Formats: sequence, structure tokens, C-alpha cells
Amino acid sequence: MPEHRKARLEPAKVRVIGPPEIVAQVVDTITAALPAAAPSKPYPSRKTPGHVRVYLEVTPE
Repeated sequence: MPEHRKARLEPAKVRVIGPPEIVAQVVDTITAALPAAAPSKPYPSRKTPGHVRVYLEVTPE
């Protein structure tokens, strides 16, 4: 019988931009579903005052 190997998936980079409260909820949801997700600290959005951006590196398990 052939040996089946699990394909290794590469990390994905995700950017979340929006109001701070919404971005925090989205980041919490992603990190709860994918514990290996590593979020950055929030940065002010360059295009929309009052919004923040967070980068996540998500590694599928």
C-alpha cells in the first residue's frame, strides 16, 4: 500500500484593518480557531484615521 504523507502547508500572512474594537474581535476569533496564529501589535492605519491594522502569520496545523 502506498504511504500517504500529509502535505506541509506554508504559513499565510493576514492583514486585518478596521476600527480597533472590531480588529480586536477578529484577531481573538482567529487566534482562538488557530492557536498557532501570531498577531502583531496594532498599528495606526495610514489611510483611514481612527482605524488600526494588525498582521497575523497563520500556520495551519
